[in-house]
Amino acid sequence: YDELFANDASRLDDPAKVRLLLRKLGMSEHERYTSYILPKTAKFFSFADTVAKLTSLFGTAESVISRRYRCLQIMKQPLEDYVTYACRINKACVEFELPKLSEEQFKCLVFVCGLKSEKDAEIRTRLLCRIEERADITLELISEECQRLLNIWHDAAMIEEQVAAVQALDSKPKFPRKQFKSGPAGDRAKSGRSGPDTACWLCGGMHYARDCSFKAHECTDCGLVGHKEGYCRSAEKVRKKYVSTKVVKVNTCSVEDRRKYVPVVMNRTSVRLQLDTGSDITIISTGTWRSIGSPPMSTTSVVAKTATGKPLGIDGEFWCEMVVGGRKSSGLVRVTSQPLNLLGSDIIDSFGLWSVPLDTICHLVETSTTTTTNVDALKAEFPHLFSGELGLCVKTKVKLELKPEKSPVFRPKRPVAYAMYQAVDEELDRLERCNIISPVDFSEWAAPIVVVRKASGAVRICGDYSTGLNDALQPNQYPLPLPQDIFASLASCT
Repeated sequence: YDELFANDASRLDDPAKVRLLLRKLGMSEHERYTSYILPKTAKFFSFADTVAKLTSLFGTAESVISRRYRCLQIMKQPLEDYVTYACRINKACVEFELPKLSEEQFKCLVFVCGLKSEKDAEIRTRLLCRIEERADITLELISEECQRLLNIWHDAAMIEEQVAAVQALDSKPKFPRKQFKSGPAGDRAKSGRSGPDTACWLCGGMHYARDCSFKAHECTDCGLVGHKEGYCRSAEKVRKKYVSTKVVKVNTCSVEDRRKYVPVVMNRTSVRLQLDTGSDITIISTGTWRSIGSPPMSTTSVVAKTATGKPLGIDGEFWCEMVVGGRKSSGLVRVTSQPLNLLGSDIIDSFGLWSVPLDTICHLVETSTTTTTNVDALKAEFPHLFSGELGLCVKTKVKLELKPEKSPVFRPKRPVAYAMYQAVDEELDRLERCNIISPVDFSEWAAPIVVVRKASGAVRICGDYSTGLNDALQPNQYPLPLPQDIFASLASCT
């Protein structure tokens, strides 16, 4: 609409252009923009500033390198006609910005696209940043940058210190010995002669085993000769029993309340797929495949795995035309025997849904039907209250008094968006059928209307009487009761 604002709307001032532009936004886009410019409002920005902010908020965030790489990867789909394929090629080539691409830039693009190995990931990222920053980049500079990065990594590895670590092993004796006071041999060691580092394994004294006085002693515990009681080789070790207690905490939550589902039309049949950006492919169950007419399948070309790494059985795949959010395109769908209906990233790319707000294409599915059941029961119990007819108040009659010095105020209508014309006409016809309004040929008083869209999609029409009628009315001076007076009057009620 650039030419429309530049030529047809040239006589409008900046605030009028801003209001006209914002009326063209949808509800979700308008709410997103007003939240983006808080704490200011739209009237504080000029038309040029508004266009710049809308462009930064809703414009494409894809880099030129990404668009050019995507253009080079375009392939014709099996069910795509040649005219549609030519249109995609033409659009992608225009986004490629071929006149702005120099020979050196094309060489750099081919160079980076060839770095597909995992070990080149960091170099590839740095080169993409360098290409994005400099328009005069050349293949020679790219190769020098790669060599410079390799030299830096080599120098960093050379400077890094290698910390030597020693792992010590703590050895415990197989049979623990009790400690006793040393005998005569131990006394000789205390008198200045060097003794053993450990106690004797026959009696526990601080002397060598060859000098032990219990070598000829008969043990009363096991009946063998050669050691003291309590130092039997065949004695069973006393083992400590440990009880391992494992506490398991289970949190149960309703995960289905937060799932997002997208209505998709396949083979002229509406189905509901769960939005799963972590899935690389789009999968439907066998039951869903039968519900859309059982289109012919071919042998699958992929090996799918679940999130746990286990293989997922794929029965086949087929191409079909799909409609998502009013957009029509073709995509490859896989069929599995598992109860899965997932909208994967392949279809999200095909429809370009990454930049679209989720609330515009997804419907939150509620697992509880209690609210719906209660509403249906109330409608059945009180049908006259939920009918489409107008209610009638017979308790009182409203009377409005005009100020004597006030003259009639006539305000012209406000423009309504073209997309709202039909809904506004239908609501006016309904109000006329209910005798809420009546058509007139002439009136001295007139006030514009305000059209508000409801959550259900219908519109509400309100009269804006602040344009002149409110100031012309006599104020009602009837004293309103205080809360204390109301409570006092209800004190004796049962």
